[in-house]
Amino acid sequence: MDEGISRLPERQLLEHRDFIGLDYPSLYMCKPKRGVKRDESKETYKLPHRLIEKKRRDRINECIAQLKDLLPEHLKLTTLGHLEKAVVLELTLKHLKALTALTEQQHQKIIALQNGERSMKSPVQADLDAFHSGFQTCAKEVLQYLSRFESWTPREQRCAQ
Repeated sequence: MDEGISRLPERQLLEHRDFIGLDYPSLYMCKPKRGVKRDESKETYKLPHRLIEKKRRDRINECIAQLKDLLPEHLKLTTLGHLEKAVVLELTLKHLKALTALTEQQHQKIIALQNGERSMKSPVQADLDAFHSGFQTCAKEVLQYLSRFESWTPREQRCAQ
């Protein structure tokens, strides 16, 4: 038995120069524990984050679809084909500004009438406004009468509006 032990080569000490030029990728395979934990936490973070982002995008898309449905037809027809999200938002903003301006004008007229002030418009402009208002009322009544007693297709009724 002593012969078997004596045959084993003595352990040699390796020096730095013995490693020069050699590539040992297996030495770099192990990652520190902190890195492994961080990667695992990233994976556990990514899944809920992706779900949250998907829900957020779905909510945004649903709101934009509702805004598109609320837009008046004449604004939808100004663009050809599919309305992009940005276009829907721009048209909604344009429509809200127009409604706000109209509401403000009507509010000013109501205040003026409550204070007993006469319209500051010229008599000619006041007459034109009265004629225009009367014409619109008359046209609306005629269209209501025709739609009630005539058999119009839905497309013709939409065009009349």
